[in-house]
Amino acid sequence: MYIKNIQLKNFRNHQDLNLDFTNDFVVFHGPNATGKTNLLESIYFLSLFKSFRDASTYLFSKGTFNLQLRAVIERGNKEHILEVFLENRGGKIFANFKLDGVRKTKNQIESYITAVIFDPTHVDLLNKAPEDRRRYLNILLSQKSSEYMENLYNYKKIISQKNQLLQSIRSGKASPFELTAWNDQLALFGSEIIEQRRQYVNYLNRTISEVYAAVSGFARPIDVEYVGLSGENKNEIHANFKKALFDNQQKEIMAGTSLIGPHRDDFTLKSEGLYLAPFSSRGELRSQVLSLKILELEYLKEEEDNPILLLDDVLSELDEDRRVFLLKYLKGRFQTFITSTVPVAMEAQHVNLKQLSLN
Repeated sequence: MYIKNIQLKNFRNHQDLNLDFTNDFVVFHGPNATGKTNLLESIYFLSLFKSFRDASTYLFSKGTFNLQLRAVIERGNKEHILEVFLENRGGKIFANFKLDGVRKTKNQIESYITAVIFDPTHVDLLNKAPEDRRRYLNILLSQKSSEYMENLYNYKKIISQKNQLLQSIRSGKASPFELTAWNDQLALFGSEIIEQRRQYVNYLNRTISEVYAAVSGFARPIDVEYVGLSGENKNEIHANFKKALFDNQQKEIMAGTSLIGPHRDDFTLKSEGLYLAPFSSRGELRSQVLSLKILELEYLKEEEDNPILLLDDVLSELDEDRRVFLLKYLKGRFQTFITSTVPVAMEAQHVNLKQLSLN
């Protein structure tokens, strides 16, 4: 996969921008507030049709209510045009999508572009709250599998409805017997989600120690541990899910919320039985997260198309050895867009955002 051109109209501070890309590495550089991260955000938005920063209402240039994103993409040795049109009507966003001039639904072309974002906040991924790591898994696996995305959507809808019922039961307005139907659906969709998450964790465990050694220059065994309902396969996970829901039903009623399921799960990195994050230096955390990002790229690869990597001011977070390793690893494999306040000493297409804003 290769983005050859992108056009933005009324997207953040880019009211009318048209850029051609001719290199594996593209560096957007310039002072703060020139729109470097906004360009990465536009590419990410073309992938998942959501921002990695704010709600969609903030994407519009000041004083405008319509925006357009258009990308020329080379995929499978063929050229395609992906277009997104957004309209802000009183704070409510309406969207239209086209692929090669043909109207499409969001579901038909979501993840048509596969993009992986790595920004400075991700360095703290392993020290953040569990919900941040769940979000990381959900975004990644939704790009890999439309089935995962659909299961996640259904699961979230059921959780919301079950929580309303739990609150009604706690206040005496409903019967606990009404939980059975919701728990059956919760276990059905939740087991699918957990199975796919565990499959990804198993994938990580096959090579993460080797990747970490290459990134950090320090060999140590690393294991990724999924913290949640156990099971070697979907049937076992489903059975354990149902039992946990039954055993914890009274606790859930007292709490008025769902306590069991993938919405409460987590993952962590361990080495020889010890949790890594609490005892890792800043540099070690960078290496651990960089290893996860590299394996994320590999996991999302398809036979003819590789994902696109977006690096938002990350090179400044890495020391020289890690920068050299990352750039050598990416060269010829993944198209990479990089932001920096200054030009980067590397062979790349350099786009000066300050100069563009003056034109």
